[in-house]
Parts: sequence; C-alpha cells; structure tokens
Amino acid sequence: MLTKWFPDDILYQRYYPDHPLYRRYMEEEWGIPSHDDCHIFELLTIGVFAAGLNWHASFIKRPRLAEAFHHWDIDSIAKMTDKDVDDLMAMDGIIHNRRKIEATIKNAKAVQAIQKIYGSFDEFLWTLVNHKQKRLTIQRISELFPTTPESDAIAKQLKEHGFSFTGSVTVYAFMVTIGLVNARLDGKGLE
Repeated sequence: MLTKWFPDDILYQRYYPDHPLYRRYMEEEWGIPSHDDCHIFELLTIGVFAAGLNWHASFIKRPRLAEAFHHWDIDSIAKMTDKDVDDLMAMDGIIHNRRKIEATIKNAKAVQAIQKIYGSFDEFLWTLVNHKQKRLTIQRISELFPTTPESDAIAKQLKEHGFSFTGSVTVYAFMVTIGLVNARLDGKGLE
C-alpha cells in the first residue's frame, strides 16, 4: 500500500481506496520502469485513448482494450485490418474512436520498425533520454508540468517514426507512467 502520495491528486483520492485496478496501477506501474515492449505499448495506447477525455474513463476500459488489441501483442496489432477496425467500433466496453483505433494499429507498425533498428521499443525510448531517468522532486501533483522540452523532442521523434496521437502532453504523461521520469514520492521505481 502506498504510504506517501501527492495531497492534491484528486484521481488518487477518489479511486485509490476503492478501485482495485487503479490501486494496482498506482502501486505497481505508475512511474516504475518497465522494459517489456508490449507493456510499454499498452501504457502508450491507454494514454492515446485518454487524450481529450477523462483519464479515468480510458483507464477503466483497460481490460476490454487488452481484449480488443490482442492483449497488447504488437505483431498481432500491426496485422489488424479495416475489418478489425469496424469490428472494434461495434465492440462493447471500449472507446469508439476510429482515429484512435487506427492510430493504435499505425503505432504498432511504428514500434515494429523501431524494434528492427534498436532491438526494442524500450531501448529506443531510453536512448532518447541518454539512459538516464529524470528524478522530479515535486511535492504536489499540480507541480507536474503538462509538457517539457524533453517531451517535445520525444513527441517529434515519435512523429518522425510514424506515430499518431503522440503529442507532447500525451508523451510527457507516458514518460512519467513508464518511469523515464520518476515523480513518485515513495522513491519506488528509481533506476
């Protein structure tokens, strides 16, 4: 159980005590580096689906999104067709945004191309930050900026590699989520 958290984080205060998926995410994932490409892609995709929406609305659909996207198997996602997109648009329990569904497939193909060059999506991302985790020393969630020069640069790199729906705000949230930037008050996830 988390013993130290941001006093002004409304989502945490609202969902952490009673929502087991959110609690597990906050305790075991948020800000803790993952080096598994499928898991990293999952977290990026959740952020893509959350763009322009309430973050929690996207997060609670995570189990259904996993079903929709082959439990985050990048190769299977990259093979999805227009018919698969149509099927997902009719699937219950996911966000029905055709452009975001298509972006997920496009992004899976971009990850495959990156894997051929760098060996893994993880290696590519850590290369962009010189293999150094940035440690934030903030005391309130409101001090976490929506973008940084680093997220601007990584968003640009992702766009050049063919990614969609990966603007600087989404990318910075993703960087914090996967531990490229560590903003945890409990010190967990430091590399």
